Amino acid sequence: MPTVITVAAPTGNAQKDMAAIATAIRDANIEYMKNPGAGQVTVKLAAGTYAVTGDPANPSKGPIELLSGVALVGEGMGETVIRLVDGFNYRINGIVRTALTDVSDVSVSNLTIDGNRTNNTGHQAGFICGAKADEGKIQSDITLTSVEIKNCTAYGFNPHEVTTNVTIENCVAHGNGLDGFVADAVVGGTYRNNVSYDNDRHGFNIQNATTQLTLENNKAYLNGSAGLTIQRGDVPPEDGSPLSWVNDIQVIGGEYYGNTKEGILVKLSDDVTIDGVKVHDNLRQGIRIEGSTDTIVQNSDIYGNSKEAHNTYDEIQIRLRVDSAVTGQTYYSTNTQILNNNIHSEGAVNARFGVREESSNLAGGTTGTVVSGNTITGMESGDVSVPGYIRHGGSGDDIIEGTKDGDNMQGLAGNDTYTVNHSGDKVVEQAGEGDDDHVKSFITYTLAENVEHLTLMGTNVINGYGNASNNRLTGNTANNVLKSHGGNDTLYGGAGADTLEGGDGDDTYYVGSTKDVVVEKTNQGLGGIDTVYSSVDYALSSAVERLILTGSAITAKGNTGSGNSLIGNDLNNVLDGLAGEDRMEGGLGNDSYYVDDSGDLVVEASEGGIADQVLTSVNYTLSANVENIRAIGTGSLILTGNEFNNKITGNSASNTLKGGAGHDTLNGGAGADSMEGGDGNDVYYVSIIGDLVVEKSTGSLGGIDTVYSSINYTLTSNAENLILTGSAARGTGNALSNILTGNVYNNVLNGAGGADQMKGGSGNDLYYVDNIGDIVIETSTGGSSDYIRTSVDYSLSAYVERLYATGSSAISLTGNSLSNVLSGNAARNTLAGGAGNDTLNGGAGNDNLTGGPGSDTFSFNTTPSTWYNKDTITDFNAVSDTIKLENNVFKALTYTGAMSSANFTLGSGAKDANDYVGYSTTTGDLWYDSNGNAAGGRVVFANIGTNKTIGSADFLIV
Repeated sequence: MPTVITVAAPTGNAQKDMAAIATAIRDANIEYMKNPGAGQVTVKLAAGTYAVTGDPANPSKGPIELLSGVALVGEGMGETVIRLVDGFNYRINGIVRTALTDVSDVSVSNLTIDGNRTNNTGHQAGFICGAKADEGKIQSDITLTSVEIKNCTAYGFNPHEVTTNVTIENCVAHGNGLDGFVADAVVGGTYRNNVSYDNDRHGFNIQNATTQLTLENNKAYLNGSAGLTIQRGDVPPEDGSPLSWVNDIQVIGGEYYGNTKEGILVKLSDDVTIDGVKVHDNLRQGIRIEGSTDTIVQNSDIYGNSKEAHNTYDEIQIRLRVDSAVTGQTYYSTNTQILNNNIHSEGAVNARFGVREESSNLAGGTTGTVVSGNTITGMESGDVSVPGYIRHGGSGDDIIEGTKDGDNMQGLAGNDTYTVNHSGDKVVEQAGEGDDDHVKSFITYTLAENVEHLTLMGTNVINGYGNASNNRLTGNTANNVLKSHGGNDTLYGGAGADTLEGGDGDDTYYVGSTKDVVVEKTNQGLGGIDTVYSSVDYALSSAVERLILTGSAITAKGNTGSGNSLIGNDLNNVLDGLAGEDRMEGGLGNDSYYVDDSGDLVVEASEGGIADQVLTSVNYTLSANVENIRAIGTGSLILTGNEFNNKITGNSASNTLKGGAGHDTLNGGAGADSMEGGDGNDVYYVSIIGDLVVEKSTGSLGGIDTVYSSINYTLTSNAENLILTGSAARGTGNALSNILTGNVYNNVLNGAGGADQMKGGSGNDLYYVDNIGDIVIETSTGGSSDYIRTSVDYSLSAYVERLYATGSSAISLTGNSLSNVLSGNAARNTLAGGAGNDTLNGGAGNDNLTGGPGSDTFSFNTTPSTWYNKDTITDFNAVSDTIKLENNVFKALTYTGAMSSANFTLGSGAKDANDYVGYSTTTGDLWYDSNGNAAGGRVVFANIGTNKTIGSADFLIV
């Protein structure tokens, strides 16, 4: 037999492909067994994708099972692929695996194993080797080189018990449902130059009784849990024997980064050495050592971990392990050595300590932790926090954490941090040994000399006391008393209802609860100039001068002393200095200032809000960058704006409002107010007859000004526009070209002089027109009986129904497409109805009437006169038009309704006594004769043109 057996190219049929590979493996094993000393026999796979499937009834039977002496070789990763078929939703303990028998001297190389997890469910591993020890089988000398395993629902590489001397190198695992690489009870071997990424759980998982394993220059990143886990498992052996720990593991070189939990986790393991690795940018700890013994971390770069946004972690953490799931025992990490590492934060979100041993790890006794020769920088809380660990004489910033007993802690040079939890704890700092030493205390505590900073820890009600230095005292979440003495102190109350007392000096208080109490000396010479920073709405207590809002606080109030300073934040603040001459500065929001003293000063920056307002009970002129001012109280005030577009509002008294430059809005309120807008396009609100609007002449900078009036109103000089509000009904302009706007009521709008624009709204409105440039605007939603009284020629605009001539001049009236009513005056008018069913009444005088299209009515209600009151109807149509006569004028017609045929005749005169109305077909005249056929009563009142077919039915008596 040859030493290379070639398998045919894949067919895509799983049974055929598996049979071809199995036959080649069997033949290779037979050849190998003839002379094992001659070396492995190669089974050569072609390029392409071999389809495989499993046995649903026997998960331990692999689709491809390797026998001793076989080297399974492809054409390269991605070139030769062994792929699980779609829809196989059962367990497979290894798509490629060693057979469950004695197997040795096996290798796999240059191929890809694809679990096809997108199209399958179940528990399917990529590669497994090993046989259970109690079955008496031994597997050894297993090597995988340049193998890619991807997209398996379970593990990628999973050497299992009991396998000895496993080598995996230059391999890749990614996209798998559990771990990328596993060593489970493996004895001896090397994992070298492998890459594991984007697996759902760990990148590498070394577990159970694995021993004598070296991991060299591997890389794990972007995995769903840890990059590398070295841990005892949680499943006891079936024979009931104790779980064995992982031991004698060497991690040499490599890089573990960007993983969702730890970079490296060592848990319930013994004799693990981590040497020369890079561990960085993981979401939790860089390295976590938990319940393990004889762990060494040395010569490594550990940095930039603790990337998780909402939690705080250490670069290296040492802690105990409570094994509640298996043994119920507590295991302590002992004989841990952290040596000669480079540890720094490098942009971590919440990087706490460089090296931290939890104090609970000492509950089992001395742990023997050694921390030496490390370079630690940039940590948030400090470099080293190890119980009982004290540095003497160091020049850096030390972390000294007391044990459960009384400790003597001496930080020497640098800004040191101490943890105090026992009444016997003693902190010693000499003058000049740092300027920001910090005590974190779980008990009531008074700062020793030369220590500057105190923070109360835990949740118990405890108190903190300062010394004569400039202290910083910080409470916990309970109700604390923080009290300092001399010096310029800073006191943070925290979440509880705290009492803060700064003593002498210029003190600063941070308030986080409305129940916090600030106590200051009333003697300013000793009490100093004090400042409160508050994240809640707050009012200054006595003898405190300054209040600055932070966080979500809105309201700041001063006290009854003189000279408070109130400063807002980026929100919409309410600042009230109360009595005295106060300074108020609002910040970026739209702020409200309460002014009660002429000496109050309001400060707004140019980048502040756009709707700041002053509420004042005294005469006041707006300062720069403040937009609005409102009068409060009941006194008559003078309110003056600035160069901005101001909103100035009075109270119920009679106020004087002055806008100045800008487009201002002035609302006097209930009293009889004087409002002067100044330059710009100003807006006024008028509510009582006594309100006075004063505007500059149009030739200056007075602008285009608008009055909103809730009463009947006539515009004063130089104001251009009037808008009626509320129940106001009548609006009158001035000599300018005004714009008058009505409301929902039946308005009367009169532009007066100028070419005015009038818009009535939804009521039945009356407009007065006196200029040919006047414009009336009505909409389709307006009233149904709007009308115009005009003294000039006028054509009805859209949606206006009635048009009446006023004055004594002969003018022309023209309708629109609606059914209009047009009425002339006593002069010679011209009326044209246009489309629609119009009613035309020329009034007195000889008028010209044209109805236009539609069924029109020509109305006569003035005393007829053949010479002076005879109208001409230009387009009378007897079929559709009607002549309407008023019986108070045409008195012989004593009834109303349709004209009786007895009262009408054709011809130039009456034929009998009751012929009161007639029509001459030859002259076109309509005549009225109050005497019938008796002499002396005939008068012509209209001419409709000759030869009209007309009768009594064309007349209506009203």
